[in-house]
Amino acid sequence: MPATHDPAAEASFQRELLREFVELHARVTLRIPLVQALLVGGSAFVLLPQVPLIEFALWAVAVLCMEGARAAHAWQLLRRLSRLDLRKALRQQVALAFLAGAEAGVMLPLFKPDLSALNQTFLTFILVALPAIGVAVSISSRLLAGVYAAAILVPTSTAWVLLHPEHLLATIVMTLAYMLALLFAANENEKLLTRSVAIRRERDEMVRHLERSNAEVNAAVTRAEAAALARTRVLAAASHDLRQPLHALSVYSAILATSPTPATLDEVATHIDQLVRSLGALLHGLLDLSQLSSGHYVPARQRFALDAVIANVCAEFEAAAAKKGLYFERELQPVTLESDPTAVLRIARNLIDNAIKYTERGGLRVRLRHDGLCAVLVVEDSGKGIAASEHAHIFEEFYQLGNAGRDRSQGVGLGLAIVERLVTLIGARISVRSRLGAGSRFEVRMPGVHDAPPPVAAAAPAPMAVALEAVAGSRPRIYLVDDEPDIVRGMTTLLQAWKLEVRTALDVAGTAALFDEEGCPDLLIADLRLRGNEHGPALVARMREIHGEFPVVFITGETSSEALREARATRWPLLHKPVDAQTLRATIQSLLAAHGATRL
Repeated sequence: MPATHDPAAEASFQRELLREFVELHARVTLRIPLVQALLVGGSAFVLLPQVPLIEFALWAVAVLCMEGARAAHAWQLLRRLSRLDLRKALRQQVALAFLAGAEAGVMLPLFKPDLSALNQTFLTFILVALPAIGVAVSISSRLLAGVYAAAILVPTSTAWVLLHPEHLLATIVMTLAYMLALLFAANENEKLLTRSVAIRRERDEMVRHLERSNAEVNAAVTRAEAAALARTRVLAAASHDLRQPLHALSVYSAILATSPTPATLDEVATHIDQLVRSLGALLHGLLDLSQLSSGHYVPARQRFALDAVIANVCAEFEAAAAKKGLYFERELQPVTLESDPTAVLRIARNLIDNAIKYTERGGLRVRLRHDGLCAVLVVEDSGKGIAASEHAHIFEEFYQLGNAGRDRSQGVGLGLAIVERLVTLIGARISVRSRLGAGSRFEVRMPGVHDAPPPVAAAAPAPMAVALEAVAGSRPRIYLVDDEPDIVRGMTTLLQAWKLEVRTALDVAGTAALFDEEGCPDLLIADLRLRGNEHGPALVARMREIHGEFPVVFITGETSSEALREARATRWPLLHKPVDAQTLRATIQSLLAAHGATRL
């Protein structure tokens, strides 16, 4: 038996070994009637002239019937092998082997008075040889071999001693020695069979392990191929969606070079702003998708009022729904959830945005309830609906219904792909029910409902409707640090247009010189990575240590988890390139107001 400390594995091995004994012995037993028939025929040829015919016939019939019964029993065992009580079956086989051996063993006591000395010796030789055959028939079971041999040798030896008393001691010694030899052979064979079963189990386990490994490899290959196809599809779609606005921008750039009229200039500026916003939405969507797919986004867990989060998201989209003439109904039950509030907010925002985007008549309804330990968010609309054949595709990147021409006003096709990944990350489930022309219903089930209310949050400051223009003759001073001259020139022009005083630096040395010459700024805007492998957070930490406190905004094009974690650890705002002007202005305004700069 293989060395193991697992009781379950050991029990399984013992059962398999017992099954092997029972099955193999049963299969051999099916052939024994033929062997016994030959034995009976040979015995008849030798003994019949000397033994009574009727006695011999009765004995022969009894032997053949017994072997037939053993064969029939063996056939039944093989038929029901998977449902057998194996220990009971082995006991039955042992009992039948004893009876078969006893019937053979009574030959010498039964017929010895009528046999000549030569035939007595011949018969004894045949009977002594039978247990050796029994070792093979027993299929290495010491119990079967021992019982069968004892049933033959004990009556045979007894009869021989009665015929030849002078051989008593020799007969006893020889019989015991023969029994021990038979048992030793059976024991060695049993060990061999046990090892064979163990090897087979090891082989089967290795095959199963290889099959599992192959299945895992095949699954990994399939996933890799699917990911490669998805990346190809994403790159193709992204390439198209990037080239279109870039081409349009090149056209508008050519128009600007022709000294256009003020009316044309205003029109071009409006279109450029729309194109930049479209590019920003695409790049931000790709960044979000990259972070979610690569595992860089780690969900936070905190208790919060889910109904308040959903209510705020609904408030964001009220104007958009009203602009299209859609009704916007809300049924929000109070729900406290322990999950990632940012992920939940983005899920709700994307679902509601899609509902408004694809609904032309009627409206949408947002409902929130709890079902046991799950919060259930439902967003349903009366829009164009989704055909059943499309349900499996709507969560794919860049997949948009009814937008074969890639109209950018309908979005970039990443919203539901991001929703699906966020749902998976927070352990939620999303389902969709929709028919073409009958609207759509998205349901998100989020685990983590709490009975206790969420912690009371500090009251948020009232929004400040302050302009960035200078008041009382003083303008806020902004330090801009970026290693890209084009970005520095463009940002400087924009910030100066907002009536801000701007000082710029391209590297660490220039930044240190600015601080040494002019002191702390009202706000520092810094790229996350600078020249010479210098990091914005490290630079800010040194300047604050030397010159004191000042507010900071980091702007980055980085997507790696290490760089982003480094920036987020500072707890200053982090904006991703490309940054739209409205977001940048709002961030600057908020920081200047919060840190007591000159009133704007």
